[in-house]
Amino acid sequence: MPIASVLLLALPAFAADLSPEAQIALTSLRTGERARVEAVLGDATLLPLYRGDFTIDPDARTVTGKVSLTLTPKTALTDLYLRCTPNANHPGAVTLSNAKVNGKSMGLAQPDPSLYRVKVDAQKGDQVTVEVELKAKVPKLPKSATGLSALQEDAPGGDYGAFSSGDDVMALVGLMPMIPPERGGKLFEGPSGIGDLGSFDPSNFIVSVVVPSAWRAVSNGQAVGEVPTGSGKVRFAYAVAAARELPVLLLKNAKVTTKQVGEVLVEAVLFGDGKVVTEQTAKSLELLESKLGPYPFKTLRVVEMRLVNGAGGMEFPGLVTVSAGLLSGQTDPLEALGLPPEQAAVAQALLGPMLTTLMKHTLEFTIDHELAHQYTAMLVGSDPIAEPVADEALTQHLALLLLEWRQGRAAAQQMRDGQLKTAYQLHRMLGGTDGKANRPTHEYASNREYAALIYGKAPLLFDEQRKLVGDEAWLKGLKTYVAEHRYRWVTGKTLTELMGKQNPLLARKLESLRQRWWNEVHGDEDLGAADLSVQGIDPKLLEQLEDAMKAMSGE
Repeated sequence: MPIASVLLLALPAFAADLSPEAQIALTSLRTGERARVEAVLGDATLLPLYRGDFTIDPDARTVTGKVSLTLTPKTALTDLYLRCTPNANHPGAVTLSNAKVNGKSMGLAQPDPSLYRVKVDAQKGDQVTVEVELKAKVPKLPKSATGLSALQEDAPGGDYGAFSSGDDVMALVGLMPMIPPERGGKLFEGPSGIGDLGSFDPSNFIVSVVVPSAWRAVSNGQAVGEVPTGSGKVRFAYAVAAARELPVLLLKNAKVTTKQVGEVLVEAVLFGDGKVVTEQTAKSLELLESKLGPYPFKTLRVVEMRLVNGAGGMEFPGLVTVSAGLLSGQTDPLEALGLPPEQAAVAQALLGPMLTTLMKHTLEFTIDHELAHQYTAMLVGSDPIAEPVADEALTQHLALLLLEWRQGRAAAQQMRDGQLKTAYQLHRMLGGTDGKANRPTHEYASNREYAALIYGKAPLLFDEQRKLVGDEAWLKGLKTYVAEHRYRWVTGKTLTELMGKQNPLLARKLESLRQRWWNEVHGDEDLGAADLSVQGIDPKLLEQLEDAMKAMSGE
């Protein structure tokens, strides 16, 4: 049994010396990365350390366990807040109890469904260990698991299946309660039901997960233990350092495919053959490293999950998930519209070719997008609730660049037209309005509007800025952006301001472009109407198509 497995068999009530566990977490980092972490965050062994010990029953859809958090506050600390993100969309799904601070019982308050508060009263430099018991009841995976359900104007909010249980999967994103970041004396908000679930300060993690033997528990970082417990169950252990989050995922009878890329092990955990996924991931990772700088971890995992409400994948430090519908090729774009039979028949005749084109190559682009998130949001942090445009728009742009670097500008332009512009144009054709892209997630009326503006329109800002400064200066700026803000927090202005400093004569024009694309409303002018002939629809059917669109949007 590996030493890490022994350490994870149970959480100590209070650990005064964290160095062994912190050192285990640090084994997840590649050569040279600890120095980069410590250049920004200080001694890596003093980062907040989260330790989780969970037992999961997939049949009952329950989780029981303990969580321990040790930190050394840099200022006096009166109260410690813990965010339980699943509770924002599923109130009461995760409950914490029996809080202890340095071994002493403390009261546990719950200011809102996703937020707990523990009284701490610690001075600067004191070591504080908070322990809580955890129970969770995981909701069933919604039956509607189609990949383009965001086309519906009334597509429900939620967490995209991030905290859900199916027959062969359990997604437990947010199971580990974490300290919400604080800026300007205010905590980052929890999930709004649209967009990402949150982001946190870089921390160290070590987690133990006991599951039935037919199931595989997957998390990010270094796999440090996989041992039978002697009761028909297996204990999996993972450790990761300087990560902004730790997801826990379960798959039943999944297959593991690996490919070594230099110092990084690319690992695909899928229900089918993972060769195609590992090959593409490896190629994209090599390109990202060559253009943006080193990826931080020794392992990069791609995990199959059953996602809903338009999600193609989700990102975490060192791990990405991809929709089972995309991986199997069984996603039916028209099914996502949820039309009555008579309208569905019209839509099939008129929209079928266009949406089929839209879905073509979506898997490849989705993987690229989630991998690009390893740099924008995972390394360079931003607030995905208050300012989703800061990372999602740039990530879309990086995914297009990946395609361009592999296959050339024409291929990237085809994807830009077929994915980004079409997302906006379909939204408008279905009765949606243009709007300001730079706003919090809770100000978006639907998943479709969010997709149209955040993933469709907003990323095109960077094409215009790139044209202005030139390819060489643009790439230099992107690499500097990652290097200077690695493990830090940025806003949506940061990249534009950096490009302006590197190209001072163009600074005002760069900012003007940012205002136009993100804070003003010029979508119809800048993106134009959908070119139906390009999408494979007979232009003679345009009038009939427009009537069908009005019927579908209830006009």
